[in-house]
Amino acid sequence: GLSIAKPKVLLPVFPGTNCEFDTADAFRKEGAFTEAFVLQTQNREQIGESMEALARKIKESQILTFSGGFSGGDEPDGSGKFIVSVLKNSRVREAIEEFLENDGLILGICNGFQALIKSGLIPTGTVSHTTPESPTLFVNENGRHISRMVYTTVVSTLSPWMQGFKPGDTFVLPISHGEGRIIAPKAVVEELYTNGQVASVYS
Repeated sequence: GLSIAKPKVLLPVFPGTNCEFDTADAFRKEGAFTEAFVLQTQNREQIGESMEALARKIKESQILTFSGGFSGGDEPDGSGKFIVSVLKNSRVREAIEEFLENDGLILGICNGFQALIKSGLIPTGTVSHTTPESPTLFVNENGRHISRMVYTTVVSTLSPWMQGFKPGDTFVLPISHGEGRIIAPKAVVEELYTNGQVASVYS
């Protein structure tokens, strides 16, 4: 696989997202180069130029990170829709597919993780149409936003993001979300566990 001492991390900035600077700071502390790329969306021409530039920048990077916050058009029926529409742009989709074939890593945080699920990148590794059987994020059982500390336990360390951990490791982490449950048909959930695609669970 690809091994780069100082990887370049690309952090696309969408209308309404936040935390890109915090995320970039964390990557820089670990020795990476970072670049925040602000998508321009005031008119059709700007959007087209942004798609071309984003696709080019993805090909120049080793890590692609989608940060949290809200993205345009989230409400009333769920999060991540704007980011998903960008991921499904033909130029961006092709760049992501090439990026993954070249051992690129993708990280999604909060709204960014929503977009990875809703674009099909999780669990298929490709930008694809989702079906009623596809995993999706759903509202919390209490129907409200939850912001607190939770315990999580590591289940699988197959992901490069999980190197240095071992199954059974337990951590206390902060959460803040309204849609904190991944739901899918039982057979799909079992397949995710069998494939080692579930990195950690609430404990």
